[in-house]
Amino acid sequence: MTWFAAGSITGGKDGCVNIRIGGEPHYIYPEELGRLIFMGDCVPILRHQPTANSPPQVSGTVHLNLSGRGIVIEIGDTHYQLPRDRFLAVALGEEVSCIFYEVPDGKHEQAEISPGKGRGGGS
Repeated sequence: MTWFAAGSITGGKDGCVNIRIGGEPHYIYPEELGRLIFMGDCVPILRHQPTANSPPQVSGTVHLNLSGRGIVIEIGDTHYQLPRDRFLAVALGEEVSCIFYEVPDGKHEQAEISPGKGRGGGS
């Protein structure tokens, strides 16, 4: 893990959200933003191929964290996270950009919660 920003998010043309990770440009379509924010769906993050005529390639996924207050970007085994409010501000044009950081290995929120936790019992 590094203490430097892993990437940045900026607003793009036609309502797309541009995500730059390690110098590589990625983006999310505006239609997918609605599914991500309002429905909580996991949506694809796309990357352009080197040639202009080839279609975009899915390079990872973006989803809300368990609390719904953060955005998690997953590309391969690497996870990044930023506050949902900052992401929304950029997506809606209220802010120009924001940065995000890589989550250290094994420190991201797990998708499942143990059923025995918080019930006062358990084995």
